[in-house]
Amino acid sequence: MKGWQEKYAPLLPAILFGMAVVLVSSCGVVPKGYPPNKPFVYETNIQLQGDFSKDERKSLSSRLRNQLDDSIRIRTVGQLIREVLRNPPAYDSTHAHRSVLFMRDLLNSLGYYRDTIWFDTSLVVVPNNKHGDQFRTTVDFHVRPGKMIHIDSVAYNLNDTGSYHPNKADLQALALQSADKSILRKGDAFSKQNISTEIDRLVTLYRNNGYLRFSREELVAVWDTLDASLLAPTLDPFEQILQLEERRKRMENPTANIEFILKPGFNPTRLTKFYVGHTTVFPDYTGDSIAADRKVNHIDSSYSVVRYTDFFGWKFLSQYIYFKRGDLYNQQQYLKTVNRFNGLGAWRLVNIEQVTRPGSDTVDFNIFLTPASRYSFTTNLEVSGSNNALIQGNLLGLGANATLLNRNFARSANQYNLNARINTELSTKGKFIAAQQAGVSYTINFPRLIPNPSFIRASAKERAKTSLSIAYSNTDRKDYFIVNSLNLSWGYDIAWKNKSLRIVLPNIEYTVLQRRDSLSSLIDRNPSFKNIFNQGLVVSGQAGFKITGGKGKNVNLFSANFEESGLLSRLIDAKLFDSLYRFVKFDAEFVRSMNFGRNQLVTRFYSGVGIALKTRTRNSDIQMPYFRQFFPGGPNSMRAWNLRSLGPGSSLKTREEAPFRFGDFMFETNIEFRFPLAQIAGYKVTSALFSDIGNVWFIRPNDDFPGGELTSLKKFFKDLAVGVGTGLRFDFEFLVVRLDYSLKARNPTPAPSNAEAQSKWFYKWNGGTLLHGVFQLGINYPFVRF
Repeated sequence: MKGWQEKYAPLLPAILFGMAVVLVSSCGVVPKGYPPNKPFVYETNIQLQGDFSKDERKSLSSRLRNQLDDSIRIRTVGQLIREVLRNPPAYDSTHAHRSVLFMRDLLNSLGYYRDTIWFDTSLVVVPNNKHGDQFRTTVDFHVRPGKMIHIDSVAYNLNDTGSYHPNKADLQALALQSADKSILRKGDAFSKQNISTEIDRLVTLYRNNGYLRFSREELVAVWDTLDASLLAPTLDPFEQILQLEERRKRMENPTANIEFILKPGFNPTRLTKFYVGHTTVFPDYTGDSIAADRKVNHIDSSYSVVRYTDFFGWKFLSQYIYFKRGDLYNQQQYLKTVNRFNGLGAWRLVNIEQVTRPGSDTVDFNIFLTPASRYSFTTNLEVSGSNNALIQGNLLGLGANATLLNRNFARSANQYNLNARINTELSTKGKFIAAQQAGVSYTINFPRLIPNPSFIRASAKERAKTSLSIAYSNTDRKDYFIVNSLNLSWGYDIAWKNKSLRIVLPNIEYTVLQRRDSLSSLIDRNPSFKNIFNQGLVVSGQAGFKITGGKGKNVNLFSANFEESGLLSRLIDAKLFDSLYRFVKFDAEFVRSMNFGRNQLVTRFYSGVGIALKTRTRNSDIQMPYFRQFFPGGPNSMRAWNLRSLGPGSSLKTREEAPFRFGDFMFETNIEFRFPLAQIAGYKVTSALFSDIGNVWFIRPNDDFPGGELTSLKKFFKDLAVGVGTGLRFDFEFLVVRLDYSLKARNPTPAPSNAEAQSKWFYKWNGGTLLHGVFQLGINYPFVRF
């Protein structure tokens, strides 16, 4: 048995994927609601002919399929191990011919002008006495795109010899200066879509340089696919031979010359260059405001605020306006202002009116802001579950929270959140209530940096905010302890492009712990717990960084967090700091999602380390406080183990001796293959096959947990726990209810009575093993949902 385990254990991921492929690929397509005794569309295929790479063929075939007429398009719905074709359309050749026209339009837009497209059909009759015979019709579209036309040259001739306008030279200069930003390149495939995109780019360029009224109507792109010199007559036979050869080459490799010009007969007023004039803000504008009394605050000759109520102040508004008097009109700054006011959340409607002065090159702005409801109140209910038969039996976690939001705190579009939360952990063993937690938090979010440092780029400040938070929580773990915690923090959130940065400085936490008899007994048996379960002060700085990326249907997410406590505050000679915790903590996570049709593969790597440092009162057997320790298990981690029931390392302890497992270093990796199962009452039901690998360790020897420290790379691999499982997920759109079932494939920390099973692959697995797994009930997907 041991040899079998060791031999096939490395093949476990392949076995899991094989099961997934077999399950998904075994689906058969079953028609439902088909027209009986009449041909209906059962399948459509795109047969693409030509010399294409694998990726090019896949991409073009997909785009051609999207051009199918709706009346010939089929749609299937996954149901357990089969695909259901619901209400397939009756076959009509007219729809197939229309699809050919749509495909040809697509190919023309991509540069294929010598295409050949035709279709044929095949019919299979499936007898069905109950619902009528099935006349399954398969439509095969044969597509031969022919030679693609490539770009030979791109020219901008906006300052031609047509009607005179003083700004035509400026338009030409702007086009030439930004030519390197064009997506049109010599040698690229000729595409009408790309030409249209280039026109949009030029229009945006001009509007960002003062041309407020410029539009697509003023521009036109012209192109030709034939060299005019080849049409020039010649009597020289050698010249004729050369022309024929050149014409043959162009037929083999057709090219196009593209030219952008002003449309003949353009409206000259559209070429006026505008400058910003006066800006008026209406911060509390509604449909009834016209008849109401108003208060006008003239800040200066370029800016004023008109108020109908005292709902908003007026001094803060100008910092969210990105254009000022005398500036050249810039559409980007105009849109940035609209988006900024929309993003503040204090207004439900933002409208900026641009008013050009007659006979002038000046544009005034009226900013109409319609307030949103000042307050909103929301409640949420959360459920999680697992089983821990040795200690507390089946556990069910119930959580509820309520949030009051004020969108206009201090009349300046700041927001505050008042949140109250309560959690209860129910058990079927011992006391019915295993743990209770209640807390309240109050957070004020300022949509700007306070103070406003000059070294941060303006683009980053536009999405930055400052937050002040205070929170209190009470945790009552029956028989073990009562914890009261107070937290105060000041933080910054800065975002730019696909990155975000979170800085909290300072973060102040004070925790008071009241021990109960069971915890005191645990400390008697495990003296190290004395320095883990105690009370103290954290004065820390925190930083978190996140970046998202990926290509195509693949999405990547990387995040890292750092925290230090007591490195500087230790220098303060005050009795309050005698209880100070000093530590450094770091963790990082990488998640990648890869999509294969309707299936999804998600992989995750996570690791973290915490290092406790000496203090004046904690200078021996120093440990990280329990609320900063790492712990695996539960519905979002190592799912074959319950929360805090794995590790540390290869230490063997009974659950009674050590009901709480944690460590200073944690490593975990997860792989999950997700696939659709069915659709019930309009809601998606999906499943997954997954494997979780990881553990926690102490970084210093701990006499209470022999074998629990990490000493070498060899021990790291030896101590890795492995769980495998599957699950069901019910997607209700606003939340996902998840039920996972997992088995221990490799357990480095079994009960001492079962020590022979330690780190053995599939130890004593048999048919009955499948009935001794761990159920985990969770809300939403584990780790990250893509």
